[in-house]
Amino acid sequence: MTTSLVIGDYEIATVLDSPAPLRDPAIIFPSVPPAAWDPYRSFALDPDGKWPLDWRGHLIRATYGEGPVILVDAGMGADVNEHTGEPGQLLHNLAALGVEPGDIDVLVTTHCHGDHVGWNVAYQVGGDTPSLTFPNATHWIASRDWEHYLKPENANPAFDKSVKPLEALGALKLIEGVEQIAPGVATLPTNGHTPGHQCVLIESGGQTAVITGDLFHSVAQVTEQDWCPIFDVDTAMSTHSRRSLLSRAMAEEWIVFSGHLPTGTSIGRVVSVGEKTAWQPI
Repeated sequence: MTTSLVIGDYEIATVLDSPAPLRDPAIIFPSVPPAAWDPYRSFALDPDGKWPLDWRGHLIRATYGEGPVILVDAGMGADVNEHTGEPGQLLHNLAALGVEPGDIDVLVTTHCHGDHVGWNVAYQVGGDTPSLTFPNATHWIASRDWEHYLKPENANPAFDKSVKPLEALGALKLIEGVEQIAPGVATLPTNGHTPGHQCVLIESGGQTAVITGDLFHSVAQVTEQDWCPIFDVDTAMSTHSRRSLLSRAMAEEWIVFSGHLPTGTSIGRVVSVGEKTAWQPI
């Protein structure tokens, strides 16, 4: 089961936080008729017809031992998962990779949904004063997401709890467009799932990889690129972003690190199968 790969000068590793509760695809993708899942049912759904996914982050480290230690997304957090009965395991799984919270220099948030920002800050039991989980990290957040969720009409409890405090704690870096994080590592705007959704592109040693956040949630969307879950804020824009990136990933033979596909199949390539595109796990 592949959970990490070396791309040029960088190692990229998946860091599981927790399996997510199984979902009914008819609820998550209400515009998709049940019969449309049939070609994908054997590998995109579980035996009971439920949609499986994981909550995770991705760790990027230079193989030559220099440069920033980068974490992309911070999972659901310390709350007990109704599916596993346990809190998130992101910190434990980082430790298994030899990384402590204080080692993280940059935390890139692909977007400000709760399952990507859960470990940003910590609260004492019964307290309401936040502290940084990653005390030395600067949190790179798209200004479009920041501005969107600050508006009262877009109120989001996860944003208020885990993202908004970063400003007062001096750990917030708002970014617009493409910004370099390290040599060959940069943010890549892919708006639509949220107004500021972004991927992370790694180009090194003649290879390219991309960490996709929530550009797609299900393996079926690699083929059915106009399928949109209820979580997409702007479905026209998210579809455009999905099509554009997956087309480029296939044409240029990128390695794709997906945000939510189950562990063991979450790293792969976009390949051509006849006249369609498909996911090929590594």
